[in-house]
Amino acid sequence: MIADIIPETKTGTIPYFSYLVPDEFIAKIKIGSVVQINLGNRKLRGVVYKLGQVARNDYKLKPISSVLDDVALPPAYLQICEWISQYYICTLGEAVSLFLPPNLKRPKEVKKELSPGLKADLIKLTETQTQTLNVLKRKLIEKEPKPVLLHGVTGSGKTEIYIKLAKDVLKQKKQVILLLPEIILTPQITKRFQEVFGQEVLVIHSRLSKSERLKSYLDFFNGKVNILIGPRLALLVPSKNLGLIIVDEEQEDSYKQDQSPRYHSVDLAKYIAKSFGILCLLGTATPRIETYYDCKRGKIVLLELKERHHKLPMPPAKIVDLKEEIRSGNNSPISAVLQQELQAIISRKKQALLFLNRRGTSTFVSCRECGEVIVCPRCSIPLVYHIKNQDHYLNCHHCDFKSAIPTTCPVCHSAKIRFFGAGTEKIEQEVKALLPEANIAVIDSTNIKTKKDYEKFYKDFSEHKVSIAIGTQIIAKGLDFPGVDLVGVVSADTGLHLPHYKASEKVFQILTQVSGRSGRKNNPGQTIIQSYWPESPAIVFASQHDFQGFYSQEIKNRELFMDPPYTKIVRVISEHIKEEIAKRNISNFTLSIPKGLNFIGPGACFFRKIHNKYRYHVLFKIAELPNDEISMLAKKFPELVWDVEPVNLL
Repeated sequence: MIADIIPETKTGTIPYFSYLVPDEFIAKIKIGSVVQINLGNRKLRGVVYKLGQVARNDYKLKPISSVLDDVALPPAYLQICEWISQYYICTLGEAVSLFLPPNLKRPKEVKKELSPGLKADLIKLTETQTQTLNVLKRKLIEKEPKPVLLHGVTGSGKTEIYIKLAKDVLKQKKQVILLLPEIILTPQITKRFQEVFGQEVLVIHSRLSKSERLKSYLDFFNGKVNILIGPRLALLVPSKNLGLIIVDEEQEDSYKQDQSPRYHSVDLAKYIAKSFGILCLLGTATPRIETYYDCKRGKIVLLELKERHHKLPMPPAKIVDLKEEIRSGNNSPISAVLQQELQAIISRKKQALLFLNRRGTSTFVSCRECGEVIVCPRCSIPLVYHIKNQDHYLNCHHCDFKSAIPTTCPVCHSAKIRFFGAGTEKIEQEVKALLPEANIAVIDSTNIKTKKDYEKFYKDFSEHKVSIAIGTQIIAKGLDFPGVDLVGVVSADTGLHLPHYKASEKVFQILTQVSGRSGRKNNPGQTIIQSYWPESPAIVFASQHDFQGFYSQEIKNRELFMDPPYTKIVRVISEHIKEEIAKRNISNFTLSIPKGLNFIGPGACFFRKIHNKYRYHVLFKIAELPNDEISMLAKKFPELVWDVEPVNLL
C-alpha cells in the first residue's frame, strides 16, 4: 500500500510525498492518520492525505516509521487545511501542522480543581435576552446556518446567552469551542462557565506546559470533555462532533496569527463551522467594520442587545480638550476635571480606572539641541523611558532591548536630554502626588506577565484593596466590577493618526470598550475622555456609544479609498539584515507583478527595522481571494513574507 503524506513543515511547491505502508500498519492506517516519517535527514510527523494500492516503480519509496494511535484528523479538517493553504498563501504542510497535538509521547496526569457546577440557573435572562436566545436555538438546528453576530453593548449579558446556548449543544451530545482573544484577560468568563458546567470545561493556551496542552487536546478530541475555552489555540483542536463555535470579542487583532500560516481565527472559525454545517456565533460590543458590512449584505445574521442588563443606562461621557488645559496653565497629563473626579471617587470610597495605551514613564527620549530621538539599535523604534524599583532605563517594546539613559546626545553631545509623553508609570507618579492616600495598581504587560498576576489584581480590585487602577488595553476588556464609578481615558489620541485604514476604527473600539467598564447594577458611572483632537469622529461617536453613527461615516471613507470591506488586502514584505538586499528583493518582486494587478509601493515599512532586519513592503488591493495571479507570485517568491488580510500595516 502507498500513502501520500503531508509533512508538518514548509515544503516548497510539493504538498505531499509518497511512502510505503509496512504490512503491520495496513490494518489501522486511514485518511487523516498521523504518522512518523523520514523526510531527507529529518524525522517528522505527517498526515495521510491519500491511500493507494499501486506501487510506483520509478524510484524506491521510504517506509512509514510508525502510526500514532491517539489521533487521526477527521476528513473535514484535511479540506479545511486545503482552504487555509490556498487562502492564506502557505504550504499544505504548514496548514496541517496547526491541527496536530503537541509532540509528546504521553501527557502527564495533571490534577485540576474544577467547580462541580452548582450555579447553573441562578441568573435569569431579560425578555430581550430570552428572545435572542430563542432565535439562536433555532439556528442550532438549521442544516447550514449562516454565522450570527451578537452585537450587544457592554454589560448587556452576552456571556449568559453563550452559557444557555452551550447547554443546548451539550444536550445534543455535541461539543462547544469558545474563543477568547487572550486567556490572561478573561478569568471571569472561564470561571462562570466552570461554575455552570464544572468538569465539562477545559482551558487551553500556549502558557500551559506541553504535557498540559496535550492532555487538554486529547481530552477534547476524544470527547472526555465537551467545552473547550481558549485563544486561537482552542480552535485548532479537532473535534469529531462539533456543535457550536463562539468567538467572543470578535474585533480583537489578537485573533490574527503573526507567523505563517497567518490565518485569522474569526474567518477560520466561520469556515470550520460551514464545513460542519453548524452555528458560528460572533459576539462583541464593537464589531469590525467588515463584519457589520457582511451583516448588511446578508452574509451574517445580525442580533442586537441594545440595553445593559437591568436596563442600566450607558455611562455618560465628557470630552476634555487638552489644548485648553495647556492654555489654562495645567501642564499635567491629568486634566483639572479628571483630578476633581478622582478626588471625589476617593472620598466616596469608590473605584476608578485610568486608561492609556502606553507603558513606561515617557513615550520617547530626545535631544532638545538637535532633535535626535534615542532609538533601538535593533528596531529603529524610539526607546521608552522606564522606572522600576528605583532603576531608570530605556526599553524597546518590540524586542525588549534595554540600555542605560544617555547623559549626552549621541549625535551632537549636548547634555539637553529630555523625556516626552506619558506612560503608565508617569501617570502613577502624577496620581500619587495628587492622592497620596489612594491605593494604586499599574496594570500593563510589564507588571502583569502571568495569569496568576492578573488573578491577584482581579481579587485585590474586587475586594477594594485597590482604589485606582492605571492600565493599558488589559483594563479595557473582561472586567466587571460594580465599584467602578469612573473611567478616565488619559489620552484618547494614541494611534489615531497612524498610517492605517483601521486607525479610527481601533480608537473607536478601545474607547467604547473601556467606557463600558464604568458602572454596573444600580450605578451608571461616568467616563472622562481627554484628547488633543476632541472633534475627531472616532472620539465623538465613542463618547456617545454610537456605533451606528461611526459605521455610517467610516464605511463611506472605506468605499472612497477602496479599503476593506470593498477590497481584500495582501501585504508582501521583504526582510533582511542588509538594507540594500531587502530593497533589491522587493524591487525585483515588483518587476514581476502582472499588468492589471493593482498595488501600492514598494516602500519602507513604517517600522523600517525590527529585530535587526530592514523591512520593505508592497500592498495589493484585490477584489476577491484566493486570487490566481497572487498565488502564482507567491510560488515564484517564497522567500518573501505573504500576509493575507493583515491587521498590521506598520
